[in-house]
Amino acid sequence: MATLAVASCALFAGLATATQTVVIGEVEVQSTGDAAYVEAMRAAIVRTTGRRSAAADPAFATLIQDARRYVQIFRPPTGGNPARITLDVVAIERAIAALGQTTWSRERPVVLGVITAAPEGADPGTVRAQLERAAIERGLPLRLSSAAAAGVTPGTVVTPEAALLAARRAGADVALVGAADGAEWQWTLFDGASATVFYGDVAAGVEGAADTLALGSLAAVAQPLGEAEFHVRGVRSLKDYADVQKLLVAMPAIKSADLVATDAEGAWFRVEVSGGAAGLAEALATQPRLKREGGSNSRDYRYGP
Repeated sequence: MATLAVASCALFAGLATATQTVVIGEVEVQSTGDAAYVEAMRAAIVRTTGRRSAAADPAFATLIQDARRYVQIFRPPTGGNPARITLDVVAIERAIAALGQTTWSRERPVVLGVITAAPEGADPGTVRAQLERAAIERGLPLRLSSAAAAGVTPGTVVTPEAALLAARRAGADVALVGAADGAEWQWTLFDGASATVFYGDVAAGVEGAADTLALGSLAAVAQPLGEAEFHVRGVRSLKDYADVQKLLVAMPAIKSADLVATDAEGAWFRVEVSGGAAGLAEALATQPRLKREGGSNSRDYRYGP
């Protein structure tokens, strides 16, 4: 193996990944007085834990009762805009951990939202507003696009390959595709490993996607960290190295990824990953652009478009 030039490694230092840091502690509230602080805390707990049900979970009762002590800034309503409260997120995360509860990393996958066919009578502006509001409430990075802009044909069934390609083009990690199911909605989340379907109202897809991604993230990071190295064939250029590194660090289980060497067929990467080598295999199984070659113990993968 040949070590890569310093200039190539330096390329990775400023790379942006497809994940996005979610704003947890900035909350718009409709209530007044102490009720406003409680409303803000409930919203922050939902975003922090990744669980909609956490707002009413008795496990967080003391945290909600002490909501006012976590307030950093209170901005009163002005010009028709609601009041806004800024909470101390770091302190909230510490308090949640002290209660024995888990938190969803603030670095979260970006979701591309596309509608191929809305139920009859659905107003596009109202639908967009409802989707954006649900995404804010759940702490889900949502990037909405028209079907045409995403490169899919309106009114048709979208394949997993087309959905994930559209997500990559939009700088997202996964795709959430909405279609009419009579008067209701059918939403399909394509995350590389599987396609999960949610039925219900316009916000059902966002709610389901947040549940799925948060649960997957928490399960991935629950394992102890370990280092693992693996080989990626088909990596030829600096752009390829950069693309693979971005794919890796966007995965919840992987904490860091470094390019350590190159050879005639590709490149070697060293990652810090929850679960070590076994955790790496599980994480890479969800990434369609990195296909394992050889048996179940192989460290060889093939990079593809």
